[in-house]
Order: sequence, then structure tokens, then C-alpha cells
Amino acid sequence: MGRIRIAERGERLVYRIAGLPVALSGLWLLSQGTDGADLQSLDAAFASRYWRPEGIGEVLELAAAVVAWPVALVAGSLWYTARNSAAVRRRVGKGAARQIADQLRLYFSTGVLAPWYYIFSLDEDGEAERARSFLQRFQTKTCLFVLLEPKKGSPLNDKARFAQHCVDHGIRTVDVIMHLEGSIPGAALPDRDLFVKWSRGRGGRGAERWDRVAPFVYSGPGGRILSGDELLKRLVRRSRDRALVVQPRLHPHPVFAEITAGALPTARVVTCLNEAGEPEVIVSILRTSIGANRTVDNMHAGGIAAAVDIESGRLSRASDLGTNSRLGWLSAHPDTGAPIEGLVLPYWEETKRLAMNAHRVFRDRVVIGWDVAILDDGPIIIEGNGNPDMDIMQRFMRVGLRRHRLGELIAFHLKRLAERREDAFPPGETVLTCALDEADRRHPHQRQANAGRAGFGAQFPAQQPRQQRIRRSNPQRKRVS
Repeated sequence: MGRIRIAERGERLVYRIAGLPVALSGLWLLSQGTDGADLQSLDAAFASRYWRPEGIGEVLELAAAVVAWPVALVAGSLWYTARNSAAVRRRVGKGAARQIADQLRLYFSTGVLAPWYYIFSLDEDGEAERARSFLQRFQTKTCLFVLLEPKKGSPLNDKARFAQHCVDHGIRTVDVIMHLEGSIPGAALPDRDLFVKWSRGRGGRGAERWDRVAPFVYSGPGGRILSGDELLKRLVRRSRDRALVVQPRLHPHPVFAEITAGALPTARVVTCLNEAGEPEVIVSILRTSIGANRTVDNMHAGGIAAAVDIESGRLSRASDLGTNSRLGWLSAHPDTGAPIEGLVLPYWEETKRLAMNAHRVFRDRVVIGWDVAILDDGPIIIEGNGNPDMDIMQRFMRVGLRRHRLGELIAFHLKRLAERREDAFPPGETVLTCALDEADRRHPHQRQANAGRAGFGAQFPAQQPRQQRIRRSNPQRKRVS
């Protein structure tokens, strides 16, 4: 657990460093004022969030980022360029010096650090305008999706409660055989293939696959063979540090048999509530495993993915996360040679319908990333993610999600969140400030990030045309019908 906390702190520091240029430019946006429906309001919201830490943890993170960014920028650029420059030179003819120059320029203009330079294929053209089109992790993970999350609501993040909530509302999902929290349960493990993961976890971390090899005998990580009693005792010991769920291991539709190394392929389907409050399918990828990975299909765990055409269910070329350019882009699975590009997913319309129906059951969430397995008898929900990774989705996009339907809907929901409390604004208060106030009410633990922001948001009158912006210096709040 200690290592996990250290990794999480390191991740937050990376977000602080990456967000620094965007937060600095956002200060100018805040001083000028910006239309609440404008995509620039995303940067303004992020800047307000970034510059208002409270509590020693966030203050230290911000101070460390301000001090460490030159070292982190140069060291990261040198590391990732050394790792990728040869492959990029062969593919696009761009040498290491030009790649480093691109990375420095794009960091100062858009906050793109070296890993995302390669993830978003900016090594191909280095275009700042295209770089600005991407929704970056430091924006969604620390600000935008946090503002849109409910304080308490549907149980999306706890896998045991999530599964029960789906069952209660008729949504097909994977059964939870056991929920272990450090004590011996009253029943034995079932005599079947099993999949074990943390009750609260992400990225496939902590997951284990246990295959039935004989009656009540299981083979697990590293080829370890355990009886049912031995395995149960082992899982109970693990669950004393962090709760686990035990589920049946599912087997995919036969069409996927040749495009996986053994892990269950899943479609990540992102849905977002539209202006009418109804879920829309926004973007989707299919993830699968390669090499020795037989447990999880996550790209952060070394898997590959392909974009799914929303209308037809047809797959694009595949790739890994892109931080190592050696694999590149693939039309076929690298281990089996089976075609990926052009493959049409079975039950695709049913998969979209299931994701949208599931979102209706979790309607208090604005954006959800669904992990859906497609079995021989149709799709089934594996889990939902209230703060889904957008970099893995945008890996397969030439133009990012800021200039996509999702960017429009996030800006819409941020503005609507503020307008819910608009009548309570004191004179000179701002829509963005009120959105952060609302987030405080819904997320008391986030108040430390939002404190002191009064007067720092962009002032947006309701329904005001974009060309009639009111600057924050205006003491009166005006309405334009």
C-alpha cells in the first residue's frame, strides 16, 4: 500500500507539472472573461482549480511542481526521446534533436509532456494546434470530471456495490461470487475458472486469474497450483490490506479467440449525458492483450487497442499506449497474425444499448467509461469508471476530444452546474466560481482545492452571446434574454 501511495503522489506531481503552462495561460483567460459555453472555459475552470490549493499536501505538490518542472521536463524529454527516437526516425524521418525541440515547444504552448507527445502521435507533425485539441489527463483527472461527479450517489467505484446496483436495476453484469475483507467467508470457492481484483482499483492493478485445472484445484500467477482451501486462505490474507472481489472468469465471443493472448478483450465505451439529460455513446475502443499477459487487457498494463467506429462497430488499426514507439501501428495481432483492422464487433448495437441503459441507472454521473465484454450470447458490463482515462481513447484520434462532442458536452455541463445556483449569486459573483462552490458542496474533500477562488472565475451572464463578454471587473451581473 505504501508503494501505491508513493505512485499516486508521483502521478499528481506529474499532473501539476504538465498543467503549469495551461494554468498560467488560464490566468489570462480568467482576467479577460470567457463565455461559459466556450471550450476556453475548460481552461479557465482548470486554472481556478490549479491555483487554489489548501492543505499541506496540495501546497507541497504545487511548490514542488514550480521548483521541479525544468528538471522533470528535460529529464523526461531525454528519457522518452532515447526510448523512441530511432523508431520515429525510421517511420517519419524526424531525428532526436527535432523531437526534443518539438516536446519543449509543445510543453510551453499546450502542457504536453514527453509521454503524451508520443501517445498522441505528435512526433509525426508537432502541430501545436492539433496538440491543443486533446483533453489531457491533468485536466480531466484533477478538475473537469471531479467537478461533474456527485458527492454521494450511485455506487460506481465500489465493484461489489456496483454489481449489486446493476442487478437491482436489470443491467447485465458479472456476478460477484465473494467480497472479501479479511475474514473467512461461510462458503467455499466454486469449482470453476475465477478472476480476482480489488474492490476499489483501476488499471488492472492487483488482478489475478485462477484457472480450474482439476476439481477444486486452480492454477494462478507464475503457474502456482493451489487447492480451493489454499486459494481461499491466500485471498483472505490479501484482502486484509485491501478488499477483493472474486468473480467468474468469462470467455469471449469466438470472433476474439485469435486476437488475444488469453485475457478477456473488452470494449471501453464512453457515454456522456447530452443537453436533454440522455446518455450518448461518445467514443469507443476495443482492448486486448499481447505477449505473456494472460490476465488483463489494459493498455497501461501493456495491452493494445483499436478504435471502434461508433456507427458500424468496425475496428481501426491497433496500437499500444504509444509511449514506446517500437510496436507502432498494426493491422493484425502481433502474436497470432489474425486481422484486427476491419473486424466488425458482434452484438455492437446491443453493446451500445447496454452502455446507454446502464448510464440511465447511474444518471447522477455525467461521464462514464464502461468496460463491456462481448460473449457468445451478447454483451455484459464488467465495470464502470466515473473518471475514465481519455488519453487511451485519443491515442486513435487525429483531432482530440476538446473539439469533439465530448468537449461540447463538458462545457455545457459545467455551465449548467453553475447556473443551478445562479439565483444565489452575490453581485459580481461568477458562473465559474459558483461551479466550484457547487463542487465544494458535493465534494467537501475537494474544498481544499477550491478555497480562496472568489472573484477568480470568468464572469458569464446566462445566455449571453460570445461576443458580449463581461469582464470580471464589472461589479454588476447582467442578463441577456
